[in-house]
This record gives sequence, structure tokens and C-alpha cells, in this order.
Amino acid sequence: MIPQQKISLLNGERPLWIHAVSVGEVQAAVPFIKAARDDGFAGRIVLSTTTQTGRAMAERLASGLYDFHIYYPWDKMKFVKRALDSLDPAAFAAAETELWPNMLYECKRRGIPAFLVNGRISDRTWSRISGGFFKYAAAGAFSLFERIFLRDEEDARRLSSIGVSADKMYVTGDAKVDALLARKNIAARDEWLDKLGRDRPIYIAGSTHTGEDEKVLYAFEQLRAAEPDARLIIAPRHPERADNVCKLIPDKYIFSKLSSPISPEWDILVVDRIGCLFDLYGTARSAFVGGSFTDNGGQNILEPFSWGVPLQYGPHMEDFARASRAFIAMGAADQVSDEKELADAWIRVAGSKDSGKWQELSREYFERSRGASMRAWKIIKKSIVSGEDQ
Repeated sequence: MIPQQKISLLNGERPLWIHAVSVGEVQAAVPFIKAARDDGFAGRIVLSTTTQTGRAMAERLASGLYDFHIYYPWDKMKFVKRALDSLDPAAFAAAETELWPNMLYECKRRGIPAFLVNGRISDRTWSRISGGFFKYAAAGAFSLFERIFLRDEEDARRLSSIGVSADKMYVTGDAKVDALLARKNIAARDEWLDKLGRDRPIYIAGSTHTGEDEKVLYAFEQLRAAEPDARLIIAPRHPERADNVCKLIPDKYIFSKLSSPISPEWDILVVDRIGCLFDLYGTARSAFVGGSFTDNGGQNILEPFSWGVPLQYGPHMEDFARASRAFIAMGAADQVSDEKELADAWIRVAGSKDSGKWQELSREYFERSRGASMRAWKIIKKSIVSGEDQ
């Protein structure tokens, strides 16, 4: 039930309802909201999430850009109808791969256009929907969208192959690129460099999962033989693991947790707080991205590469498979099978005399990829802003 005090904030206007399940989807939805506001859209915007962490991320990234937040209703028809009765949205937009059949069906029945923004059909999603009954069910659900805005041509080919009309689909690029570029803060990065010290090269292992930290520490030990001044930052995916990570560090290294006083002579730093990894990536000479030695689909490799940092990651990068293939083809990333190959990759980076090449590759990649949110918004606004040509 949406509180009446929130409904009253709409002043009788029909809002644009944007849904983003959790943190990842919020990061895709926020650039779209910003694009609408930058384009002069002054209408009401309601943002829904399913998780509390998604709500917290929205408040951090987009405070003031939307009118209010609600938690998404359970996708049962009576709850969907109640939410739509309360909000009476002019349009509904879901981020990434969210298919809520009852919501989409009811929007269709009421003549409320529904859109999928920053749509992506990951390898894992494709394996679930590409055959048998699921193929037809997925095609039916996707076909309920008025327009589908996809990250790249491969997403479009996949949906076309299961029967989704090509007339519905637009390849606009990855909205998360816009989000990343908007988040880049050179001053914040430089503050970290001043705090951590600029005199010794930093290597980062970001968003590591249980079982990966030992491999990273092995690779770092091999790196130190080639580059004795090298330092390591380990940022566990879940910061509450920081104490366990510290217990793995050999006694010969000087280490600190980020929230504690940091020794000027530190060798290894363990990140035990959230919200700072992205800026820390900008301090690194090279970055290993976790969730990739373990079978977790890989964490976000776009974040370190947006700083022009060369990448390493393990064999599991299913959630960023296309970006991974692009980065490897560009010579910006190494996909390594174990800790020995990670050590070799770090040693190669340490011996490189041309660090500027990664900066240039990053600039070229992101220049090609930016602007997806505004491209999608320009099409969607025709359905919700009066006076636009159809």
C-alpha cells in the first residue's frame, strides 16, 4: 500500500514510474532519470526498488531528481492493480532484465506504455530463456513492452531469435557508462593518493569473494620480487569480511584496515567500508576484479577501466562477458586462470614503459559508449510529454 501522503505529492499529475530492483539496476536507472531532467522534463517521477540497498543507492546517486521512492509491489495482480490505481502513471519503465508479467500485462490493458531501459540479455539469462517453454514465455513477456532499449546488437539478435518484434527494439548503448563517467571525481581520487602516498605503485584487488584473497596474496608476493615497492589494496565484496582477510596476510607485510590509522609504510590495505572502491580504482597501476575466480559471474570491470587502469580477472566473467571480450581484444585486460597467471600479468604491467596506452584505450572506449540514457529518453518522452510528435 502506497502511503496517501506520498500520493498527495503528485498533485494529481500522472508520474513516470521507474523501477530498479537493487543496486545494479539503480546504477542503470539513475542516468536515465538525469537525462530526463537535463532535457527539461519537469514532470513527476516515482522510483521503486525491491531492496533497501537499492533505495540507499538511489538516495546517494539521485537525491532530488525524483519525487519519492516506493517499494515495488509483489507481482500478484491484486497488488499490481492497487499500485497502478494509486499512482496512475503516464508510463512505466523497468531497468535491465526485469520481467514482471502481471505488471506488464496490466499496463498493457490500461494503455500505460511500458519500457525496458538498458536492457541486457546476459549469457546466464540467455541460457534460461533460449529454449523450450521458457522461450515462448519470455517472448510473450518482452512483447508487452512498448519499446525495448538494449545495450548492444547481440542483445537485439537474441530477442529477435525468440520472436520479439524488431520494431520494438532500439540499440542505444549501456547507460551504466553514463553513470560511471558522471561518478568520476578526480579530486576525490587525488585525495586518496595524498592519503595513501604517491611514492609507491598500488595494485588493487576489488570486490573479492571468499577464496580469492589467498590467490591475490600469492600473486602479490610474486609481484614484490619484481617490483619491491609495490603495494596492495584488497577490497572484499562484503566489507564485514575484512577481519578474516587480515588474518590471511603474512606477518612480513605491514597492513592496515582503511578505517584505522594507516601506517606511512603500509604494504597491504584492507578496505572495510563501502562507497570508496570506485575512487580507489583511480589510484591503481593495475586492478584484479573479483567474483571471477569463484563462480559468481564477475564484478564490474567497467569501473576500473573508466580510470584507464589495466584489468585482470578470472575465468568467470559471465555477467560482463561482452565487455570482457572487448577489453581483451583491445589489449586492456588479461583473463587469468589462476594465481600464477595473475602474478605474471601484474609483473608484465610493472615492466611496461607505456602506461598511457591504457588511458587512451579507455578514453576511446567510453567516448564510443556514452549517451545511451539520453538516446532512450528522447524516444520515451514522446509517449509521456504532451505536444511531442508521434
